[in-house]
Amino acid sequence: MQGDSRAVCFIELPILVLTGSSRPEDIQAVFEAGANDYLSKPVELREFRARVKTLLDMRKSIRTSVQTEIAFLQAQIKPHFLYNALNAIISVCSDDPDKATDLLLDLSQYLRSSFDFQNRGQTVPIGKELELVRSYLALEKARFDERLNIELDVPEGLHELVPPLSIQPLVENAINHGLMRKMAGGTVNLSVKLLAGQLVVAVSDNGVGITPERIEQVLSETHSEGGIGLRNIQRRLLKIYGTGLMITSTPGRGTTISYTIPRGNPSIDRAK
Repeated sequence: MQGDSRAVCFIELPILVLTGSSRPEDIQAVFEAGANDYLSKPVELREFRARVKTLLDMRKSIRTSVQTEIAFLQAQIKPHFLYNALNAIISVCSDDPDKATDLLLDLSQYLRSSFDFQNRGQTVPIGKELELVRSYLALEKARFDERLNIELDVPEGLHELVPPLSIQPLVENAINHGLMRKMAGGTVNLSVKLLAGQLVVAVSDNGVGITPERIEQVLSETHSEGGIGLRNIQRRLLKIYGTGLMITSTPGRGTTISYTIPRGNPSIDRAK
């Protein structure tokens, strides 16, 4: 499926077109307009019902697949992250008990958000995703201290919806695969902007950068990659909105990864 309106239409509401023409150019125009199937008139009622049932069954199957994938991803907590977070908390217990308490609360929030199986929809309020990001950043800041600088450019009172686990993994990738591969560390910047009809999320770092070959792998529709990674976010964005990640990088100078999604899609915001 190409990155066009058909990806969104099928998840929202499959479209079956009835047409009086069977010319190839007319059928092509039907699909280019976003339809998922067509029937030429005159229509036999039994075939019409079968086509409608097939489209609705496929829609249900896709939603179930997405929901199951999200539940699985939310449960993937990397053991080394927990180990490092607990070590960071233990290291400040004796000198700064209040800070240790705050970090424990951040870890609790991080785990609670990650294990939230009640939320298996295709999208979540962006505030929920940002809570996960802030908890994660607090723990990583305690671990890396002066090697990690954090910049947040996020408006207050956001009510937009985004795919779950579509921001925190970008921040995690920037820190672990960009900044911490440099002895001096660096800065990670998270920017969220509201434009006309669009929400733009961008994560930038001044780390080691990404090679063109790696970028090609991430954006490829044929290359597979497991876990909560860039490829997974790319696949889900394409499935829901028809557009994926934008990656710009200069080796040795840093990377920016962003995505743009339409604002206000109530029919696909929460899959039942």
